[in-house]
Amino acid sequence: MTVAENYNDVLMDLKQIIASSYLAKGFTEEFIAQIAAISEIRNFPAGEYVVRVDDPSTHLMILAEGTAEILAVTGDPIAYIKPNMPFGEVSFLDRRRRSSSVVAHTDCKVLIMNEEPLRELLRVQPEMAVRALVNLSTLLCDRLRKANQQIAALNAIEEFHV
Repeated sequence: MTVAENYNDVLMDLKQIIASSYLAKGFTEEFIAQIAAISEIRNFPAGEYVVRVDDPSTHLMILAEGTAEILAVTGDPIAYIKPNMPFGEVSFLDRRRRSSSVVAHTDCKVLIMNEEPLRELLRVQPEMAVRALVNLSTLLCDRLRKANQQIAALNAIEEFHV
């Protein structure tokens, strides 16, 4: 296999990962290809941290294969990430340090979209930027609803034991 063929295969894999994620709903094929061109794949063995709480990195990621856990500051698992799910959106959006850790629960393949090139793509393509923000907002709202349900369940347990 030539270098060009290998590059094209990797680019195709990246495009497929992006296209199948929740992030890409409504994206054009051209925009997906542009995101793929600025992205990379990293492998994380089970037990390895993908990101750590307070890490200054602000890139956006998509879990391509495997499962990962989002850990609270205490180290307790608070959610699982499954394939096609974007993560790292909070730090990407607010440009602040990571608010939680993510650890590979099984061997994982993660697509990483570096912040600055992605922001530049979004800046020059406002229609795609709006779609990305709507998709990320929907994801954040889903996660907030789940967190609210978990808090309500914990409060109910506390009230029961009082």
